[in-house]
Amino acid sequence: MKTKLFLMAAGLYAGLTSVAALAATTTGAINATLTLTTGCLVNGQSATTGVNFGTLNFGSSAATFDTLNATLVGAAGSGIYVRCTTGQTFNVQVTSSSGAPGTVYGTVSGQPRYLILGSDNTQGIAYTLYSDAAFTTAIANNTNIAASGTTDPTLGTNYAIYGRVVGGGFNPLIPAGTYTDTINVAVNY
Repeated sequence: MKTKLFLMAAGLYAGLTSVAALAATTTGAINATLTLTTGCLVNGQSATTGVNFGTLNFGSSAATFDTLNATLVGAAGSGIYVRCTTGQTFNVQVTSSSGAPGTVYGTVSGQPRYLILGSDNTQGIAYTLYSDAAFTTAIANNTNIAASGTTDPTLGTNYAIYGRVVGGGFNPLIPAGTYTDTINVAVNY
């Protein structure tokens, strides 16, 4: 009997303690915020530096060539893709890093760029970038490239880039080797 009374008293005390612990309520709010800014995805990436735009690969050819063509191809496909928030203005520009070497092979156009021989930076091959597959609209350094007219629903507006080397003239004096240039891309928004 004493045990039953003790257990009933202990249970009553526990119940009163629980009621006493819940005698007050504190209320408040959590503020959630999100700030969205205008911006662009370039080739599906939100990065603003170090974006890999792909390769303009003229391939492998005998040094006695006449005309060589290339298309910019990257992870996102052919060309550069830009998708910006609605109303955001932007432009795409390119700049070639190589100046004219001492000896230039090929035809130097009005918008020349130069592929430089890796083993002798005094030797180079002139080439031109174009925004159309017909090779009629040359791309000048630091000027806006025209969109190709193709739009991908995910990647956005396409900016095609084509390269052409003209006037090799089947010249046997053109040194064999690997020629390179770095084309810097800027998407300004």
